[in-house]
Amino acid sequence: MIPEKLKAYLPYMQKYRREMTAGIFALLMADFAALLIPLLLKLVVDELPKGPSRSDLMGFGGILLVVAFVQAISRFGWRKLLFGPSRKVETDISNNLFSHFLSLDKIWFLRQKTGDLMSRATNDLRAVRDFVGLGLLILIDCVVVIVCCVSLMIWINPSLTLVVLVPLPVLSILFWKFLPEMGRRHEVVQEHLAKITSHVQENLAGVRVLHAFVQEEAEKRKFDELNREYIQKNLSVTRLFGIFTPSLMLTVGVAAMISLWAGGKAVILQDMTLGSFVAFNGYLLMLSWPMMGIGYVTNLTQKGQAAMSRIQEIFSAQAGICDSENIVKPITDLKGEIEFRGLDFFYPQRNQESLKDIRLKIPEGQVLAIVGMIGSGKSTLVQLIPRLYEAGQDMLFLDGHSIREIPLAVLRESIGFVNQEPYLFSATIRENITFGVNEVADDEINEVVRKAGLLADMNRFPDGLGTIVGERGVSLSGGQIQRIALARALLTRPKILVLDDAFSSLDAETEEDILSDIKEFTRGVTTVIVSHRLSAVRKADRIVVMNNGKIVEDGTHDKLMLLNGEYARSFKSQALAMEMEITLQ
Repeated sequence: MIPEKLKAYLPYMQKYRREMTAGIFALLMADFAALLIPLLLKLVVDELPKGPSRSDLMGFGGILLVVAFVQAISRFGWRKLLFGPSRKVETDISNNLFSHFLSLDKIWFLRQKTGDLMSRATNDLRAVRDFVGLGLLILIDCVVVIVCCVSLMIWINPSLTLVVLVPLPVLSILFWKFLPEMGRRHEVVQEHLAKITSHVQENLAGVRVLHAFVQEEAEKRKFDELNREYIQKNLSVTRLFGIFTPSLMLTVGVAAMISLWAGGKAVILQDMTLGSFVAFNGYLLMLSWPMMGIGYVTNLTQKGQAAMSRIQEIFSAQAGICDSENIVKPITDLKGEIEFRGLDFFYPQRNQESLKDIRLKIPEGQVLAIVGMIGSGKSTLVQLIPRLYEAGQDMLFLDGHSIREIPLAVLRESIGFVNQEPYLFSATIRENITFGVNEVADDEINEVVRKAGLLADMNRFPDGLGTIVGERGVSLSGGQIQRIALARALLTRPKILVLDDAFSSLDAETEEDILSDIKEFTRGVTTVIVSHRLSAVRKADRIVVMNNGKIVEDGTHDKLMLLNGEYARSFKSQALAMEMEITLQ
């Protein structure tokens, strides 16, 4: 029976079974060559009293040379054929892990720490590689050498072997006592290493905040405490390992002492030849390496299993938002009609209802603005459209189809989504704008750059569209980042465009200009705009006002102003604030 934790390795190792089988064969050849040497020494020592000729001695020397040559070639073979696949297994697991990361949804990532995921994808993977390569090698080597050495010792002198092996039951006690605890401590070490990685990642990502609040020294102290704790946890493993391995070697040493005493006595009484005594002790000496190897491979195995267990936790995670298995007729194209039918929504792990009885139909090509106080549910509502969160069954429809019946790839290819804090990759402006588009002409890029209000900025950038923006767009302003994200969304020519407070870093005048510029470009595109500036959305085809997760007002700008309700009061307040600002200037 294969242990449950080891079964996770089998699919990856199966792929390289030929290489690994050849490597194991080379390892066995090296072991068998090593096992021949004590036998050859036995023959030579037993022949010495008979006065062998020079040619006989040269023959023995030649055989030893051939055996040593075979051993050297075999050693090269197993190093190449066993260590190579371990690197390939590491690469395969890494690729599968990255692919699985991309298949998981936003809800899952909200519950994780980036540093912990990075640790599993790097440190844990190295531990897995060491187990597959070095661990497997030592494990097979130890088993073969122990079985063969003990068998040959029994063949040479059964009674002496029985006496010598008396201390070996101590080994079973050591394994029973130490192995479970060693595995537990290794898992604790791996988890703490993930904490350190997470701490570094968070500090590097928030380095500006650290500088702003002068918290460098405080974070240094926290990092030092984490490192000291990591050392202590590692030392707890080392202490256990430090008892385990010397205990194994002590057992072999006691066995050797018994062999010298009992075997020497047998040689004196001529119950055993000197050559047999030499060979017997040669095999006993060969057992010292497997005893050390068992301790080392135990350490690697426990560490590898703890690491693989943490990796398997990620593989076992499944996206809550995925394509339905009950799609009868695949939908390949969307026009852009959106309808909410009595939609209620709770965030996962929250008891409070975020959206309540939303009934809203947005015809194809309409420009809809959603406004309201902070926390009213505007962003939550629009994030349901590309299924960043999951709406209830039969509560959200696109073109008359339940959103769950639409393949995710088709849905998201049809939607351009720009949020308040868009993400830019550490690449050029051109690469960030064309992200997700395979082939695009320069004229198309220039057009979306103009529509997004980036043309003046391009002239100020040292390399224009070829300017490197840095990680997360660190070299750009917030407004530039948002406009690049808008250009990226426009370039995909979406059927539905969602702008979730996408101009929060821009002034009101620039926001109005951009919305005016993209109006012609997005004609026929269903556009949903979330904004806290009412002046910017007053020209929308329709405006809905949200409060406490509900739609409280719905109509055009003029209609809502006549209602003299929440929208009208907010619009007048903002207009007055703008007038006062202009006056003060």
